[in-house]
Amino acid sequence: MTPPPSASATDTPAQSGAVRGGLLKKGLAWGLGLGLLVWLLSRTPFEQVAQAFTRPSWPTWVITLGGLLVSYVLRAARLQVVLNLEGHHKAPHRWLGVRTDALRVILMHNAAINLLPMRAGELSFPWLASRELGMPVTRAVACLLWMRVQDVVILAVLGLLLWPGLSLWLRGAGFAAMWAGWLTLGYLSRTWFARHADEPATGKLASLMLKLRQALLEPEHHHPLAWLATLANWSLKLAAGACLLSAVSTAPWLTSWAGALGGELAAIVPLQGPAGFGTYEAGVWAGMAAHLPAQSAALSHAVSAALALHVCFLLCAVLAGALASVLSWANQPRARQGTPSARHPD
Repeated sequence: MTPPPSASATDTPAQSGAVRGGLLKKGLAWGLGLGLLVWLLSRTPFEQVAQAFTRPSWPTWVITLGGLLVSYVLRAARLQVVLNLEGHHKAPHRWLGVRTDALRVILMHNAAINLLPMRAGELSFPWLASRELGMPVTRAVACLLWMRVQDVVILAVLGLLLWPGLSLWLRGAGFAAMWAGWLTLGYLSRTWFARHADEPATGKLASLMLKLRQALLEPEHHHPLAWLATLANWSLKLAAGACLLSAVSTAPWLTSWAGALGGELAAIVPLQGPAGFGTYEAGVWAGMAAHLPAQSAALSHAVSAALALHVCFLLCAVLAGALASVLSWANQPRARQGTPSARHPD
């Protein structure tokens, strides 16, 4: 018998080009993230970085960690609303009124986002929602897209409301621009579908438009509780991060809040280094630098404060995700022991 052809022998030029493109993007992401981190740390004495983890008092650490953990619960609450899990099947268990199956999905997904570069962890959500919640992949993808739209909208709203030093007319102009953008998005999507109603859905643009349409038309996605949970989640997470940044850098709380918002906005950038290092710190530094003198002592501690906050968030995400994975494994005894249908024939 002749051996089967290897995968490399059957790869088409398009597939090889896609693989090379993916490796190039990953290399750019890692290079950008590590390069930014090295450049920022070169401007920060190592003593400040070491002191960043010891300077906050224990109540500050408790507030930061507590706020972060409660934000996980709020994300799970939003998930069970936008997926209408109560109408799909009963909750096996609840914690603080939130379904534990939704919480497990959020924790494992959050860990993947924090660990993988270039937002590749987002790809885990449809698989987790299908495995843990029994949701169709197409609906899970639409849910993920909608949650990211909600995140961007709420972050923009919080930025316009609380950004230090922003004049009233600029805040009003920002809200007007957001409203105009929302109306424009709806108009363009309706126009596109009216024009391509009789055409097959092929290509990346058509696939994206179909997912966007499904996300916009899903009734549960517009439930007020979903918006309230998103607002509460980001308000709590940004406030908790600002507490730690302020304790390390001695900057005013609102300035530190702007830094925490800058770090979260930097996470939207497609090119993300390993575990988001570099881009997150740069976002925090930029948010704080917008309100601090260039030679101020608080700004000189901004990078070390951002690094301490990033490590705190990363460790919480990984530990919580690992715990959720263990609980998910424990809840599937048949998958561990194997079923008769899964055995190989003799």
